[in-house]
Amino acid sequence: MAMSDQDLAELDKMIAKARQKPLAYGLCLGKKPEDNVLYLDLKKAPEVMMRKAKADGETGKVTCGEAEVKGKILTLTVMGKTLPGLAKNMKAFMSKQGMKMKIIIADPDGNVLESDGDEDLGDEVGVGEAAPADEIAEQDAAEEPVADDPMAGQWAKVSAALTPLVDRFVAAGSDKAAPVSAAWQKAHDAAAKGDYKSALAAAAKIKPLVTAAPAQQASTPDDPNKAKWDAVQGPLEGLYTSAMDKNPENRTKLQAAWAMALEKAEAGDYTTALTIAGKLKPLLDAAASAEQSGQEAEIPADVVPFQKSRVLWIDSRKKMFEEMKKLENAIIATCKGDPELEPIAAEASDLTGRLTVFDETLQDMLDQITNTPSGPNREGLKKQALGTLKSYAAALNEPFFKDVDGNNGFVNVSVASTARASLASIAKVLAA
Repeated sequence: MAMSDQDLAELDKMIAKARQKPLAYGLCLGKKPEDNVLYLDLKKAPEVMMRKAKADGETGKVTCGEAEVKGKILTLTVMGKTLPGLAKNMKAFMSKQGMKMKIIIADPDGNVLESDGDEDLGDEVGVGEAAPADEIAEQDAAEEPVADDPMAGQWAKVSAALTPLVDRFVAAGSDKAAPVSAAWQKAHDAAAKGDYKSALAAAAKIKPLVTAAPAQQASTPDDPNKAKWDAVQGPLEGLYTSAMDKNPENRTKLQAAWAMALEKAEAGDYTTALTIAGKLKPLLDAAASAEQSGQEAEIPADVVPFQKSRVLWIDSRKKMFEEMKKLENAIIATCKGDPELEPIAAEASDLTGRLTVFDETLQDMLDQITNTPSGPNREGLKKQALGTLKSYAAALNEPFFKDVDGNNGFVNVSVASTARASLASIAKVLAA
């Protein structure tokens, strides 16, 4: 399906941002160029954007990488699959959106793979030359903050992560495949209407089913390496996230390798995916364990505490979800099989949905603070971040979170205590 007017408006803003620095992109080609789905993002990894584009696109022709704009030239560095004729296809797509640009397709080393052949447009504004006044105005306008529903970002992340799992579950032929497929479609329909709360609630119910052990699903003949990949993917994805948080110097190559591994696995080539994973793991281990991130080495010392606070919140959210999952499993293990307690087991699968209030808004604000020079603008962002922090703290005062750690009746966990300790530390940094 073609991109919505809202998506196209956001793409226009992201193209302006790409004049300042390369942005991650995910692309799914449509049956016609005007139906392409192209998403750009300031912070997310290219393969995440590719999954999002694939979820909203209409074909299996997907790729990802980094997009950069200089003058009237849009360069798409391909880190995923190389799609033949991509330059001319994207030129037609961009022209349809009212953005007449020369398109260059390059590999991660900067070698040009193809271009659209429009040399006249490329000569209008050369690489490194100043952009016209109207383009500068467009860029300045893109710098203005845009008020978005914070749940939209959460939904995009959940949708990108869950879609391949749902597809795999449905393809496996489970007796629950049809209702899961229908429920997932309803979740997408709700999100399309802006009802992200309902979409996320549906996703929370679907996730336990599609992430269940293969033995719980219909058995189908598989490549024996599929089980090995399924065992490797989760831990490696967590390691990849930790490594990317450190912004390593070889970030681009790590992103390209991870995207390739995912692409091979989705195509059923688990042997190649495992080979890539084996070579990638030691590199991710080194990046994740580095004492200083590449970004820390580049940013002024006075903003390092904000970046460290951002990493702290990311790690805390991860632990909160892990601890809540621990509680879910304990409840299900205790109640499942008992007719009187079965409803409690069913409700337990919704517990992680309680954590949607603790979204990525705070970490995004801390990232903005990191990239904002000292002065009134940074102070304004600090106040906004404190406001978000207070909303999280208010949620922690709800009865559920007061009892969840040690008074849930099943197992002691560290959900609320992890959040409180993290937020207290971040509050000190923001108040300084």
